[in-house]
Amino acid sequence: MNGRRAWITGGASGIGAEVARRLAENGATVLLIDRDAQALEATARTMPSGTRTLELDVTATARVTEVVAGLDPAELPDILVNSVGGDTRRIALTDLREQDLMNAVRENLLGCFTLTRLCVPAMTDRGHGRIVNLASIAGRSYSIFSNAAYVAAKAAVIGYTKQCAYELAATGVVVNAVAHGPIATERLLLAQQEMPPERLREVLDRLPMGRYGTPDEAVGAVVHLCGNDAGYTTGCVVDVNGGLHI
Repeated sequence: MNGRRAWITGGASGIGAEVARRLAENGATVLLIDRDAQALEATARTMPSGTRTLELDVTATARVTEVVAGLDPAELPDILVNSVGGDTRRIALTDLREQDLMNAVRENLLGCFTLTRLCVPAMTDRGHGRIVNLASIAGRSYSIFSNAAYVAAKAAVIGYTKQCAYELAATGVVVNAVAHGPIATERLLLAQQEMPPERLREVLDRLPMGRYGTPDEAVGAVVHLCGNDAGYTTGCVVDVNGGLHI
């Protein structure tokens, strides 16, 4: 990936940070994008040299548009990984409210929608681009960790991915999604600590492998879809879930 520029949203932690690390190790020039300045700084110190950071809330559409408009097209990415999102709150359907849905869409879809449409013109001009959106097993099926608003938002990420892939298929820009099952990120492990023991046992018993995936196991499919070998792969959803959804 030498010479490729990669932007990773949600790059300060979790799967986003691990994807960024792997891309940088493979020669890409990486920009970590996150709204958490302290986490960005801490993560950047552990990354290969040349990794840059940008404190930016990707759900603040006006600000994102302003930042992208202020850059030369040559500075825009060849690789875009939209990894902002997540929700580990278990809320019963009857307890959900409209604001829960709006929040889920904002946190899981809006940044992906905005950055994709803003970065695509530079990619199509070059005739090359790789966009990977992090969906979830929730958007493929249902969630044993979260709620219906989150499931709806992640299903929308998958639908958006497929439409973008269709429209861009002839341009050299490919758009794919990776739908992770439960991965042992810091967020999920914190949520696990709040579970009563019987609930944790119930969750683990439902996982065919009997365990969460590791961050290292989560990133391989993402990194592949960012590479040159993925040039004929578009509109696909790669499942990384240890057999939970087949």
